[in-house]
Amino acid sequence: MRIVFLVLGNSRRSNYLNGDTIRTGGAGASGTDGSNILVAEYLASKGYEVTICTDKLEPALEDNLRESGVNPPAGELVRGVSYTDFDFTGIQNLNYDFVVGNLWFKDYKNLPITVSRGVLYWSHMQWFYGVNEFIAAANKWNVPLGIVNISKWEKDMNFNHYKHLIRNVKTDVHWATIGNPVQDDVITEVHNKGIKKKKGKFVFHAAWARGGNVAIDAVRKLDIPDKEFHAFDYLMATHAHSDEFFNLHNGVDKTTLFNHLAEAEYFLYPLYTPYEDVHKDTFSCVVAEAIALGVVPITYPLGALPELFSGYCGWIPEPLDINFLDMNAEPLSKDFDGKFNNSGLVVDTYNSLEQSEDLKRHNQAKGYKYIIDNFRVEVIGEKWINFFKAFGV
Repeated sequence: MRIVFLVLGNSRRSNYLNGDTIRTGGAGASGTDGSNILVAEYLASKGYEVTICTDKLEPALEDNLRESGVNPPAGELVRGVSYTDFDFTGIQNLNYDFVVGNLWFKDYKNLPITVSRGVLYWSHMQWFYGVNEFIAAANKWNVPLGIVNISKWEKDMNFNHYKHLIRNVKTDVHWATIGNPVQDDVITEVHNKGIKKKKGKFVFHAAWARGGNVAIDAVRKLDIPDKEFHAFDYLMATHAHSDEFFNLHNGVDKTTLFNHLAEAEYFLYPLYTPYEDVHKDTFSCVVAEAIALGVVPITYPLGALPELFSGYCGWIPEPLDINFLDMNAEPLSKDFDGKFNNSGLVVDTYNSLEQSEDLKRHNQAKGYKYIIDNFRVEVIGEKWINFFKAFGV
């Protein structure tokens, strides 16, 4: 069986993404990037023929890589998966059983392929981009639709889009709720090193726009000795400046990141964006990775985080005149008053957690097992295989 995953958003990454570069080759990947690669690799290991299509890098970055002897993927096979661009460069057989769209991809009509068994949408966001193009693709190829939700909260946020889909599609619709996988091979390798925690080491390993400025401001306010703050931005952040305790890392591989997480005590994740809204995760691979390596995420109980990681996060309390229950009923919440732009709440939460250190001990003792038991590649990969069976495969 042949499957192709369509993954937009790689044009600004630090390297061409594949199963090698995200592990040790200096490529910073988002949760969506990594999840597609890990599921694709698992399916390939079970005998499926799998392709990942990504958009080309920004020209200047691609030129730099070419000068260093790194060429763009053109049908190359890495860990059993073929990598190419949306022109399907280097791919000879353009007949697929399934196509899996992600994020804001909607250009199905210009894909140079045929699809014979199903058009799937892997829903990583709380709004469904290109729902009409998705329906048109299924109707064009006359195949069933498949929706993979990564959390109950994400599915609830997309309810109205799904009603529109069901009313307009001519074929069957299949559903599954499947969480994202973590890169458990590298997590386990780093976990087994027994790296000791460093008192006062903090990490922020998400897109900087999801609260990086609030996180660093909180660390600046903490009166603790030998503090360290390490920021990892898979979008190659250059908008923050390092100082005596602030270390900025651009897009890096998972091995480098996980070694830092293994040393850190807290992941500060304040969720306030420069666009005057509050980021809400539909899953959050970054939170799962932190918990697996014994780190305590300090964040708000919003989006899918309470559903998936209750008992493993230090929850920041509600800002003044904010109701979390009301906010969680919204796919997008604006914060024009800047109430979430409050590093003091992060500091207060840290100080409260430090008074007992129970959550730190809990995550260091049980976090790895919880994440590996629920989100390792084998567990998630088997759920995908079972989902394909719903199409009669």
